[in-house]
Amino acid sequence: MLKYNEWLITNKKGSYASSSSTFANLRTYHGLCVKRDQNNYEGKVLLSKLYEEFEINGKSYSIDTNYYLDTIHPEGFKHLIDFNHDQFPWFEFDVADSLITKSLVIDPDKDWLVIRYEFIGRLPDKIYLHPLFAFRSFHLALRKREINMKTFQSENGYSFRIGDDFVTIYVKGNFIKDSTWFYNFLYPIDKERGSNCVEDLYHEGYFVIKPIENFLEVKISCEEAEPQNFEVIKRRMLSNRSSFKGELNGVAKASTSFLLYDDVIAGFYWFGPWTRDTMISLPGLLLVTKRFKIAKNILEKYSRLAEKGILPVSLVDPNNIASADSSLWFIYALYKYYIYTGDKNTLKKLLPSAVSVLNAYIKGNDFFEIKGSLIYVKKPQLTWMDARTGNTIFTPRTGIPVEVNALWYNALATLDYFSKELSINMPEYVKTLQQKVKEEFIQKFVRGNKVLDTVEPEDDSLRPNFIIAFSLPFPVLDNFSDYKKVVDDKLLTPFGLRSLSPDDPNYIGKYEGDRYQRDRAYHNGSVWPWLAGPYITASVRSENEKETLYEYFKPLIKMKMIPEIFDGNEPHIPRGCIMQAWSYGEILRAYAEDLT
Repeated sequence: MLKYNEWLITNKKGSYASSSSTFANLRTYHGLCVKRDQNNYEGKVLLSKLYEEFEINGKSYSIDTNYYLDTIHPEGFKHLIDFNHDQFPWFEFDVADSLITKSLVIDPDKDWLVIRYEFIGRLPDKIYLHPLFAFRSFHLALRKREINMKTFQSENGYSFRIGDDFVTIYVKGNFIKDSTWFYNFLYPIDKERGSNCVEDLYHEGYFVIKPIENFLEVKISCEEAEPQNFEVIKRRMLSNRSSFKGELNGVAKASTSFLLYDDVIAGFYWFGPWTRDTMISLPGLLLVTKRFKIAKNILEKYSRLAEKGILPVSLVDPNNIASADSSLWFIYALYKYYIYTGDKNTLKKLLPSAVSVLNAYIKGNDFFEIKGSLIYVKKPQLTWMDARTGNTIFTPRTGIPVEVNALWYNALATLDYFSKELSINMPEYVKTLQQKVKEEFIQKFVRGNKVLDTVEPEDDSLRPNFIIAFSLPFPVLDNFSDYKKVVDDKLLTPFGLRSLSPDDPNYIGKYEGDRYQRDRAYHNGSVWPWLAGPYITASVRSENEKETLYEYFKPLIKMKMIPEIFDGNEPHIPRGCIMQAWSYGEILRAYAEDLT
């Protein structure tokens, strides 16, 4: 089995190109042109691959690689001598007497991809380029079927259209149509995950390019316009990267992959914008990196989406408000925005939305209500620990969850702070309720050397949720050092925090198997990198050494791609999304606010 090195380049529409270092697609989500629908954020793989053949001195060579059901073909990986994707992906191949460099860039604003081939040494006599099309949801796999593709020749290229979707390829060469299928591509990561893993791809024809110069550019567009050249798009792509200074410069640059014009993609590949993820990620992705305008756009956009003070769970389904904490994270993000910018005009504009959130929690709804002074969650799947397969909910947290109520206290304290900053009067109940929440929180959650995960019913499982009570801007608890040892012994890893102690009978140390098995492990042992952020903040507030914390998390910080989760068991294999927004956001925030 070849090594799984994946690369990804994205634009502000959420569209992307992605594959592996060998160009063997490993997932249904891989493809050269994956276009995001701007209405529901679903992705479509339009152009899956561009299979190359180079004719040199009468022999044919390919730098492509594919997994099939019973073989690997062609074996282009044998020619690969170097690969890097720090700024944009490029690959070097040693083919016969020629050194071939292949580089890819994506335009930050348009669905344009340009591939550049450079040749040193002997030039190929001919190049054959075979576009392989899918035109299907990125969740699914295509099998041979009746396909009605229309092909149009333009001045500089050919367009391939099915329905409203199209790909135009601009290249100097002749196109020869043959309308065939390539069968039984195997996607090994999807096979491991127990999902769609075998695909047939449609081959409308191929390009023949000759004579060959010392470079070749292939422009690929999913828009009604020809892309600019490689160097222009490269400059635009790199200028869109973060200018964050310091040791986390690489993390900051990679974090721009998540940014839309006025939102955040929660993770690649399969997530769209999620409210909770966006608000948690916002300080690190946008405020630390001084992208204040995007942060403002996001906060204003979500304030307009609130329904009677409650924000949607995600923009994929804006009518779904089944969350106990997403709206409270909005108040957290608004506070952070104000602290970083001092923008009182935006604060005044959005303050009514924050007040409406507060009133919505006091009023209650089908999902939560105030019990005493704390938030009681009526249904089992309303916190961030929300994994479910069919009717099975793996971490049911009905009752009074610890982090939801830490956020509740933080929201009340934040509104009190805003009233002082803007010299306006808040209802008296804000201050009164804030004090009551703190008293009742301590009374109900603190049990000697433990902070419970939920009460009513009591759950003393050792999970990381209680750390948020120490890490928010207005912490309801302030003595994390009293509880840190058990966290360090049972939850802490160099890649983040386990979601459950290994001593717990429900602990699952590997995130593997089919959907049911993976969802069962998701919050029952898997390591979450984003939790490194609250842990670092709480630890520094407890006077732990910054240098020690930084050194401990270096394996995470130095990763090329920071994923969604890792296995709870060593060696902590990366799992889930290959890049997750709040993993990046919390690392950047904690580094900037606590470690420097």
